[in-house]
Amino acid sequence: MGKSIEKKRAALEDLWRRRKELLEVLLAETPVLIGTIYDTLRKCGNPTCHCAERPTHRQTLLLFTKAGRRRCRFVRQQDAEALRQAAQRYRDWRKALRELHTLQNRERGLLKGKILKRAIDLK
Repeated sequence: MGKSIEKKRAALEDLWRRRKELLEVLLAETPVLIGTIYDTLRKCGNPTCHCAERPTHRQTLLLFTKAGRRRCRFVRQQDAEALRQAAQRYRDWRKALRELHTLQNRERGLLKGKILKRAIDLK
């Protein structure tokens, strides 16, 4: 085997190894949150509260889309961390899906180059 073929084989094996890692992320059964969760400062509405001048009460909000419409929900503080982790898992899932697509394109390019070298030259 030539050095070029060995390099391509090694590159393909690296791609396959990375593909396996990405598939583990994509096929995981852990729950994900499709939406955005963030903290904001709000006024409570009590005219004698210190926030009447300037918003100072921390509130966690969840933004998501349902039936084609954007929705907003308040999040209880005890649920906020679990939802943040679920949202991060969804971002990781999307990143893994994009990377898998890139890997497939690289793999296709390597394999196409390999088959073109094996093609019979028709003169």
